Amino acid sequence: MNFLHGRSLHQAEINGQTITVEPDETLLEAAQRQNINIPSICRVGGCGTCKCKLKSGKVDELTETAYLLTEREISDGFILACQSRLRSDVKIELDREGAIDGPPVKGVIVGKQMLTHDIARIDIQLDTPIRYRAGQFAEVTLTSMWDAPRSYSFSAAPGNDRQVSFTVRRVPGGRVSGHLVDQAHVGESVAVRGPGGHFYMRPGRGPVLMVAGGSGLAPILAMLQDMKRSGDTRPVTVLFGARSQKDLYALDEMAAYEKDWPNFRFVPVLSEADPSSPWDGRTGLVTEHIPELLGGATSAYLCGPPAMIDSAIAVLRQRGIADTNLHADRFVDQAPKLHTGFYGAVGLPTVERVPANILDYLKFFLLHGAGIGALVSILAGGAYTSLGLLGFLAFYVGGDALLGNDTRTPKYKSPWILTVQLWFILPLVALIVFAYIWTLSSGDPLGFGAWVAHLTHYDVLAAREATGFWHHLTGGILTGFVIGVLGTITAHELTHRTWEPVSMFIGRWLLSFSFDVGFAIEHVYGHHRYVSTEHDPATAPRGRNVYQHIVISTIRGNASAWRIEAERLKRKHLPVISLRNAYIRGLLMSAVLVAIAYWMAGWIGVLGFTGSALWGKSLLEIVNYMEHYGMVRAPDQAVQLRHSWNTNARMSSWAMFNLSRHSHHHAQGEVPYQNLMPLPEAPTMAAGYLTTILLTMIPPLWQRMMIPKLMEWDRHYATPEERELALRANQKSGLKALRFYDPRQWNKELAAG
Repeated sequence: MNFLHGRSLHQAEINGQTITVEPDETLLEAAQRQNINIPSICRVGGCGTCKCKLKSGKVDELTETAYLLTEREISDGFILACQSRLRSDVKIELDREGAIDGPPVKGVIVGKQMLTHDIARIDIQLDTPIRYRAGQFAEVTLTSMWDAPRSYSFSAAPGNDRQVSFTVRRVPGGRVSGHLVDQAHVGESVAVRGPGGHFYMRPGRGPVLMVAGGSGLAPILAMLQDMKRSGDTRPVTVLFGARSQKDLYALDEMAAYEKDWPNFRFVPVLSEADPSSPWDGRTGLVTEHIPELLGGATSAYLCGPPAMIDSAIAVLRQRGIADTNLHADRFVDQAPKLHTGFYGAVGLPTVERVPANILDYLKFFLLHGAGIGALVSILAGGAYTSLGLLGFLAFYVGGDALLGNDTRTPKYKSPWILTVQLWFILPLVALIVFAYIWTLSSGDPLGFGAWVAHLTHYDVLAAREATGFWHHLTGGILTGFVIGVLGTITAHELTHRTWEPVSMFIGRWLLSFSFDVGFAIEHVYGHHRYVSTEHDPATAPRGRNVYQHIVISTIRGNASAWRIEAERLKRKHLPVISLRNAYIRGLLMSAVLVAIAYWMAGWIGVLGFTGSALWGKSLLEIVNYMEHYGMVRAPDQAVQLRHSWNTNARMSSWAMFNLSRHSHHHAQGEVPYQNLMPLPEAPTMAAGYLTTILLTMIPPLWQRMMIPKLMEWDRHYATPEERELALRANQKSGLKALRFYDPRQWNKELAAG
């Protein structure tokens, strides 16, 4: 139980710079609060972007690192900054093999060339030369923005002079990249520190595959230039993934290599080819073309967005290329960081946190109250069961309609009380499900009916006999609501606490009631990484209806959970088909519940439990559907508030453990439910949670209601790059109102403003 209590203040030395780490603050939170740049995307241990090496000291790791780190990385002492809380003072090394070395060197911009609409090549003349390998990167700091250093790859091979070049893509909302691409001028002073990174060509003679995406082509260009100069003309295939023709560059340079370099191939692949522009080349995701074009390649060099890198590595491993021959450089957008001091928050507003009162602790017991009401109505039988279902719906729908919004974020002195509230849900859900299956049985399993009658002086056995088919059906629906609302919402919170064994145990058992223990794997290590992108099973694209989404997301989500767990076991050299597999153990947990249902009420009990479980699982997918419907995000961009629909409806907050504050949850998945902020500036859901669930179930009404909200999102929240993605999503949506609507029109409004 010691995890319920506080920790001590410690210090962390990161690449020679010392910071203070507060109790219950992760290393990443502390670093970002004190302006130390540790790259990150998901912040919940799902992407591995923030990995670093622990050189001395001890940390508590909040998640199973084998989901992200290789066996060698684990043995070498790598940790995830976002999942590490300090147990002592520590020394940390970022990028052990490729940490930036050397002092800053002054320089001046001597050239600028626009390569595409949002990518520019910047040439810099240095006061003194920097020795680097083609493929490495450097830290570039504009003198006018001394507090915002950024890392960029060298885009030209090292020479004998003092000139270096960098390829910079305009990051939506990026202060530095926006200046370099749009405003930088010849004569502007900069400082360059480097080199860094271990992405460079290894000696060898075998064929090489290079895969690049976007500005990730920059280090590839430098490596090719260096190979040509040194006479290294081994067979090379370069796959370059871009969205459309306007995003292609360096075509003349590649054509020259194809002419003069034997066995050199350059293959551009467009993921979103414009039908109005002639293009007879390859289309789709660049990684889809690897198997056909791999040839006899024995090594691969991958540079681009993390999602592209991960997909490429998976394909190449299947084709037998060893990890030692896979070299990757993940390009992560370095978004502007606004530190507020609230749990290391990035880009979040400051909120006034008043001390919690007794009501602030008691309000979350409303969820338990809803469960107790369901239990009573199920045991009362007959029309009372159906009235219980109506009462459950009215409790949430009416509560949200009448009670308004909750905008407080109290400061809790005893958070362990709130954790115990979560734990109490498991016995409550188990009792409700037991009671429902008992109503379907012909006997009195465990003498439950006699015990209840003795305790309450109400003849539940007679009430059960008087309950007809339709009331049993509404009882099953109500039980499904209990599984989906009480069970899954609580499990969602608990399975994020990967560092708490009791919470994980209870959370997984709660998920077993909906046949969905795999959610504990896919949600943390998949959904939070890929949310609002096409790679996320739980994000519904524009135009999809909720019934399609329930099926598609269930299938793809389970496949993702299996893949993630299988990869973890392979990294640890453990058998995939074994009880070490958390996904398989989850299936067995659900099988135990099915067996209990059969023991209690035979096949009728199995049918009743299965129906309720599947309805509970469907509720989860409906919630996924409405939380991220129609939103888009480039996989290399950090998750922000704008990538989730949010509501501050009071009943949805109080009686659902603040699930409604979903925008903050995705921006900071590590924050416990009681500390989530209301964030009225986030994109707003149509209504409270249960009301919105009911609206999704009428697809024409839902689409009619969401089209203007999507247009509002495109206009007021989306970045210019996301508007490009929204345009493609609109064209694929099948919705007439979106097919002929171009979100890029808001770019002109932004420019005019």
